[in-house]
Order: sequence, then C-alpha cells, then structure tokens
Amino acid sequence: MKRYFFWVVLICVCLIGTAAIGEETVTQLEPVVVTATKTPKKLENVPAVVTVVTSEDIETIPAKTVGDLLADLPGVYSNEPQGEGLVTPQSITISGIGFAGETLILLDGQKINTPFTDYAYLTTIPVRAVERIEVIRGPFSALYGSSAGGGIINIITKDGGRRSYVSPWGQTGDFNRRDYGLDAGIVRGNFSLGLFFDHKNVDNYFLYDDKGVDDRNRDYEHNRFHAKLTGAISNNTYFSLSSGIIDGETGFGISEHLRLENYQDIQHPYINFQLASQITEKFDIKSQVDWLRSTHKYYGETLESITYPPTPPPRPSFNYKASLNDTKADRYRADFSGNYLFNENHILTLGSEFVYTTAEKAIYDRKTGKLMSVQGRPGEKIDEDDTLVSLYAQYDRTFFKDFELVLGARFDHYDSYGSEFSPKGTLSWRYADNGSIKFSVGKGFKAPNLNQLYSPPWSIAPFIVYQGNPDLDAETLLSYQVSIEQRAFSEKLFVRLTPYYTDAKNFITSVRSPDPVNPGGQIMQPENIDEVDIKGVDGELSYDLLKGVRLFVNYNYNETRDGKTDDILDGYPRNSASLGLRAHHRLGEDWRILGSYAARYRGDYTSSSWGRPPVTETVGDYWYHTASAGLDWNNMIFFNVDLFNIFNERSKTDIDHYLPEFNYLVGLTFKYPF
Repeated sequence: MKRYFFWVVLICVCLIGTAAIGEETVTQLEPVVVTATKTPKKLENVPAVVTVVTSEDIETIPAKTVGDLLADLPGVYSNEPQGEGLVTPQSITISGIGFAGETLILLDGQKINTPFTDYAYLTTIPVRAVERIEVIRGPFSALYGSSAGGGIINIITKDGGRRSYVSPWGQTGDFNRRDYGLDAGIVRGNFSLGLFFDHKNVDNYFLYDDKGVDDRNRDYEHNRFHAKLTGAISNNTYFSLSSGIIDGETGFGISEHLRLENYQDIQHPYINFQLASQITEKFDIKSQVDWLRSTHKYYGETLESITYPPTPPPRPSFNYKASLNDTKADRYRADFSGNYLFNENHILTLGSEFVYTTAEKAIYDRKTGKLMSVQGRPGEKIDEDDTLVSLYAQYDRTFFKDFELVLGARFDHYDSYGSEFSPKGTLSWRYADNGSIKFSVGKGFKAPNLNQLYSPPWSIAPFIVYQGNPDLDAETLLSYQVSIEQRAFSEKLFVRLTPYYTDAKNFITSVRSPDPVNPGGQIMQPENIDEVDIKGVDGELSYDLLKGVRLFVNYNYNETRDGKTDDILDGYPRNSASLGLRAHHRLGEDWRILGSYAARYRGDYTSSSWGRPPVTETVGDYWYHTASAGLDWNNMIFFNVDLFNIFNERSKTDIDHYLPEFNYLVGLTFKYPF
C-alpha cells in the first residue's frame, strides 16, 4: 500500500502542478441532452439522471475502447473479457442490471446491440470518432422499448467540425501494439463530413506468462471505418448520415483435441440516416432509418458425436471435427416522431417505430462445408426473422415554475412472442437555482432475442449442448429511482445521490437438464425462471480544484439478489468506486497540457465456471489504476502517453479471466487544417 500511495500522490502532484502553470481555461459550451426526452434540454434541466462524458473528458481519459470512457461513472461497469477482441460477449452494468443485452447502446441514436444476441460490442466504435456520450440511468422502455429498462448509453460521433482538416496519427506500446489511422474533416457550406479510419494490432496483454495462467492466444487485429455527414437542406431542415464498418479477427487459443488455431472473424457494417424539420414554430418532426449487420465466423473444433463401446467398461470416445460456427443477422429499423410545443413548458411527443430482424446460424464441417452433427444431434441451420411495431407517447409539462412532470408510455408488439406495454412517470422539483430532486418510476423489459428463441444446437463443452427455446417470454422489471443533486461554491462543487430499487421478473437464465441424446450429458436452454431484486445507491462528487483541474469521487453500493434464494448473483460486487483527477489547461497562445489519473475499485463478488459440475469462487476486491498525459501544440501536433493497470494488479475478474497486465501506449497525432 505504501508503494501505491507514493505513486498516487506523485501522479496527483504532477497533474495539479502542470495544470496550475496555465491561466486560461478551455471554454466549454453548456451540454445539451437529447436522448433522455427526445427533445433538446440543457443538462441541468433534464428530468432524469444523466451524465455527459464530454469531448474534453474524452481527450484526457486513457481509452483503448469506448468502454474505457465509461469506467469512472458510478454504477456503470463495462465488462470486455477479451479487451478489444470480440469472441466473448461484452456487457454493460448500470445500477445493478448487468445481464448481457440489458443496456441499450445507441450510436448516434441507432441501436448497435447486435441483432441476433443483443450483445453490444463497443469495439465497433472508434474512440477518436466520439464527440460525447450521454449516459442515462433509470427505466426508459417507455421511450425506447426493449433493453432500455436499466438505462441508455448514446454515443454521439463527430462530423467534420467547422474547418476542413486531415490528421494522420499512430501509437505504439508493449505487447506488440501497433495502431495507426487517418482522421479527416471536409467542410463545404452547410455540410460537414467527418472520416475516421484506423488499423489496430495487439498481442495478448492478458498473458501472465510468469504465472503460468491465462495462456490462451488473444491476439487481435482489425480495420475500422466510420463517417458522419451533417448538413442543412433548408433553414428549418437538417440531416445526419453516419455509416461505418469494422472487420476484425480475434485469436482464442489452440483447441484442446485437434490442436487447431481457434479464432473469430467479425464484420459489423451499419448505416444511419436522420432528418429533422421544424414545420412551424410549435411543431417539429424527426425521422430515422438505419441498418445494422453482424457477421461472426468462429473457427474451431466441435464435438460431432460420442461413441459408446458395446461392452463394459463404458469408455466413450469423442469424435471432434474442425468446424465453423457461422452467424449472420440484420436489423432494419425506421422511427418517426413529432413534438408539439403548446408553449416552452408544455410539450407533447408522439412516435412510432418499425423493426425487422432476420438471422441465420449453422455449424459447418470445415473440410466438407456441410452441416455437421453436434454431440449426436443432426446438423441444423436456422433462418428466422422477427417484426416489431411500436407506438409511443410522452407528455412533458412544467408547472409552478419549478416542477416538471413527464408521463410516457410505449406499446411494442413482436411477432416472435407477443406484446408489451411500458409506462413511466417522472417528477422533478428544482428547489433551488443549483439544486433539484427527481423521482421516477417505470416499467422496463427486454424481449427474448433470436438467439435465445431459435439457436440451433451448438457445443459449449463436452456433454453440454446449448439450444434455443421458442417458448420464452420477455423479461420485465419495475424500477424506482430518486436523485438529489446540488451545485455549490460558484458551481465548482457538484454532488448527486441516487438511490434505486428494481423488482425484476421472468429473467432469462440458461438452465441445464439431462440430455436425452447423450447419457450423462446436459442440454442447456434459456428459461424464464429468475426473480431478481436490485437495490443500491450511486454517489457522485466532483470539485474544480484549480482552473482546468477537476477532482472526482464516485461510489456505488449495490445488491442484485436472486428473488428466491436471496443470494447475491455472480458478478455483482456490493461496493465499487472510482476517484481521480482530470487536468485540461491552455499554456499561453499555442500550447495545451492534458492529463488524468484514476483509481477504480471493485469489491469482492462470486463467479461460477461453465464446467460440469460448476465451480464457484470469490474473486474481485482489487484496484485498477490508469493515467494519461498529453501535450498539444496549436491544435496541430499532439503527443500522449496512456498507462493501464499501473501497479500490475494480479486479480481475477471472473473464474476464467484476469485483469490485463500493465500496458502502455505512446501516440503522436498531426493535424493539418486547410
């Protein structure tokens, strides 16, 4: 601990000292939030618990993926088991709700949770393309439908800015890290186009070779592109067109039986078009159409069959073949909404959404290209689709000057399983110029995805086969949330306390039962069995120590319990926290200095293996330290150093995964305006 304390103090002193050199603070525009109500509002006036990760924050936070940009927020945890790889599903926890696919992830308002599994792969999004992130906690199915019961994360990307430029960049680090790319902005009249390309290559920085653990090959490589065009068609009509693709490959070790190189190829192309028009002074409309495809090809080995000898003793032989687990899914979506302003304090929003999803999945023999059997079951190829039709409404009224009431509801109908009705109400009281209390209650839900409903049999492990269950219902939850927030000392101090409670039913859990095909084996299927009670509190504090130097401390206490056994579920620590500093200062006319330090804590929690029988361990109770320093000259040359897991904490994050080893990045960016 003495060593930790020494380094923490040294980093903090350096950040404060360097920031204090400057006298001019970077001018920041007051954030305007759209996601929470689908109408533009100043951050301080939003009737919801909202945190905005600003462009200034993004400049100072060391981040290899967008998930790193969320790591310091209270009650928000991004679990990316492969770091930047895409093999194991990534999940986002918000206020105790952390089941994969439970959090709605938007990219410029487009849902990027994959169409087949609802997992959100944050690696899809280039960090350099992110302008800001709006994180909204609480139930929002009344506006956004499925997966928004716990909250929404809307990642808003950059266009070309106000002046054309080209910006080549590169960064390198240990573990053979090599990243390079090109950003560009093209501005012509009312149109602004941002272009972002990068190539990424990294070896396995999870490898604790000196400990003899976690020796699986997790090398990762991708090419990634994102573009965003914004413009004005007329004085009252604006559009946004964003599009991109990631093409990546993640290593996943050598197979146990055939000694094959296990790896996954992925592609996620997407396109999103939005049009907003002010018809009259009181009436405006917005329309959006988007498309997302996820293609995952996993190359490995599959247990085709188990052969039992005719005479005892029964020593079965396992017949493995080289296999391709091939999944492709598409989502086509259209959303149309309108806002009618009776006056500036009285708004009615009406909207509708249409979504069509289609998916194909099969396991193929890599030698013959034919469907292969899975542990004695004939090979299957699923080709399924689903259609969603939704209607939603929201009434937003301010009365007695300091009170705001928001009532909303949404009706969703899925061809796959049925309908859901999601109401919500929020009451906000601005009791002082710099203080408010917000209370909300609402229903959230998560529809069963095509994977849970229709997945063909595939082998998780010997004697364990997973397949879908077409009889599933939606997960539902009823959430209550109170937030008290206050600014003081000329708004240098910000404090927010947010207790919450959620009663969830019909949670979908994978359940094992005896396999009728293989004696002694198990079949794993999703079922609606779990009742979950979630309660906790988020605490936030930030203080501007000096010009451009902000101290922050965030804390979350959470209990996510099985409603039947009262046991806390795997993966949920009672205590988690983050604290640190961010410095952002201008030195004279031409220089800027940026820096940050953060310490993140996760208390102990349980984790269970996928083996047979499962093994449960207590893991966690660790600190994870990051730091960043950057120097910018005239917004044309930028040099930065990012440090991750500074003290090389050797802790498990679950029963099979460890924290990444200490690793660093050194980067250089050139920007040429024209």
